[in-house]
Amino acid sequence: MSADNGEGEDFGQFFRGYLFERLKLTEIVDDPDYVRFNVGYGMENLSAYTILQLLAQNPSASNLPVTWQFADVEHGGWGRRGQFVKPLDQSNRFLIVTEGSSDAGIIKHALKLLKPHLLDFFDFADMTEGYPFSGTGNLYNFTKGLISIAVQNSVVIVYDNDAEGVSSFNRTTKLNIPPNMRVLKLPDLPQFQKFDTIGPSGHHQADINGRAAAIECYLDVGPSPLVRWNNHNKELDLYHGELVGKGHFMRRFYAVSGPCEEYDFAKISLVLDMIISECISMRERSLLDALEAELEVEAHNADQE
Repeated sequence: MSADNGEGEDFGQFFRGYLFERLKLTEIVDDPDYVRFNVGYGMENLSAYTILQLLAQNPSASNLPVTWQFADVEHGGWGRRGQFVKPLDQSNRFLIVTEGSSDAGIIKHALKLLKPHLLDFFDFADMTEGYPFSGTGNLYNFTKGLISIAVQNSVVIVYDNDAEGVSSFNRTTKLNIPPNMRVLKLPDLPQFQKFDTIGPSGHHQADINGRAAAIECYLDVGPSPLVRWNNHNKELDLYHGELVGKGHFMRRFYAVSGPCEEYDFAKISLVLDMIISECISMRERSLLDALEAELEVEAHNADQE
């Protein structure tokens, strides 16, 4: 490919004059001149982030390093270092709110181990100290409070997949949840459908999805984990269970300092995937709403003219 096609540095012109023919687009479009002009116009307006995303989705380029080169811009006086090296804007961050600090700690540590490049997108609310509500259903009440003050942050509420968590999750989803909030429950997993349990009626295998799958169950719990049934949830008419020795499994998880073959991250990875997917969906919705609002303003201004 020639680095100089004689038409300057305009990528739209370069696409029209060189790449359009090389890609043989004339053979697959009905009106080559029309497509040549409009696609070239689109190429002129591709942002750096769009190009990076396209490259990341190309299997042959997905693992290539990205180097941010801004020293010449800084030294030339076109921008200050703080414009390039800075924390993420709040509009790009997500507040994760869980039933307790242990849930938040596990999710945060899992992000640090498995998705370190995404960790700075998330903030975590500590639900144990300085919490403005008391009694049962703290997370539910906290969510109601956030809705009532029309919080502007992007917020993700995460409930456990046990009887108490499901009960509060069901109540919370009936609230008038704004677009900048998501209410999630830890996912049902096939691994939980036949789980060893113990209760008043002895040892049995049972499905603990929606009954006893708190976040500790999504860690590496070894070959023979056990759930103990305790209190009864009247709303769901189900017994609530708890993983025996959950403190031990948490301490073992926190002792892991990096991805390793000796630890099973499969279940906690699914939790992260769920949260990240919802955050992407929320951000996409926000950007689309902003674009639609901008187009409406432009259309209104055009009508006025």
